[in-house]
Amino acid sequence: MFGQFFVLFALMAVGYVCSRKKFLNQEMTIGVGNIVLFFTIPALLFSSLANTQVKNDMLINFATMVALQFISMLVFGRLIRMYYLFRKFEKSHLNMLEVTAVSVNNAFIGFPIALMFFGEEAVVYMSASVLGLNLYVWSIGLYIIKGIKGERLGAMIRTLIKGAVNPNISSILLGLFASVVGFMAYVPDFVQEFINSLGSISTPLSLIYIGALTGNSGLKYLLKDRESLEASLTKMIFMPILAFAFIYFMPVQPIVKIVYFIAMALPSAAIVPMIVGRYGVGVEVSSKMVMLTTAFSMATVPVCVAISYIWV
Repeated sequence: MFGQFFVLFALMAVGYVCSRKKFLNQEMTIGVGNIVLFFTIPALLFSSLANTQVKNDMLINFATMVALQFISMLVFGRLIRMYYLFRKFEKSHLNMLEVTAVSVNNAFIGFPIALMFFGEEAVVYMSASVLGLNLYVWSIGLYIIKGIKGERLGAMIRTLIKGAVNPNISSILLGLFASVVGFMAYVPDFVQEFINSLGSISTPLSLIYIGALTGNSGLKYLLKDRESLEASLTKMIFMPILAFAFIYFMPVQPIVKIVYFIAMALPSAAIVPMIVGRYGVGVEVSSKMVMLTTAFSMATVPVCVAISYIWV
């Protein structure tokens, strides 16, 4: 496990150093992120699912993971919101804080950790976590960010469909379909090699991106914002505790417990500030939380991975 953590942090350190040395400026870092988001992660998702013999029990676990992710974000978001309300945070920020705090970066960070520490089956269930995240963010999450204005059901459904049609979700659904029907047997070897090669660089690129993102953020500046700092610390402490208490006695397979616990312990998702900027209030605080929780995760995620080995 030490060796895997070394690789994890070394790759992040490469991104951080590249950022501080100006090898990767903010625009270039965004470019790397887009490559990961639109090409390497979809390739990893598709190849992992398509090349896995998805049996009935895996499909049940997949659906269970989607439901666990969605329900947990809904419930934990309400609980964390109560804490923010108790602490008298800016009232206009409460909607944004709730969704930002409960969101998780299960693509850029979740996939590398799942693959490095728990294998390809864990990637399958982490992809289910991504599906659950998108279902929440583009339905209930967007509803909360907008200020719970009572939009009509039809408008919410259209928004959900529009947001769910993205490379990650499409790759998950296509990969599941390819696995069930045995589609990969008909795909030429050189095409499979291309997809597998593209997916294989997802882990190093994702971690380099996270390191560069942290380097670009200027942590000294971020640490001066009390609201963002406390909100981020609360998220990174409370979410793993709530997730552990919720899943420990659940009658699900150990690998599902592990992936769920790790997913819920991850930093905030970068997609939320984009949505807040368009529909809500407090985009600057939301962006700071993404940066701060990413930095804090370098300390908290290894602890959660070590705890997860209890279930292996």
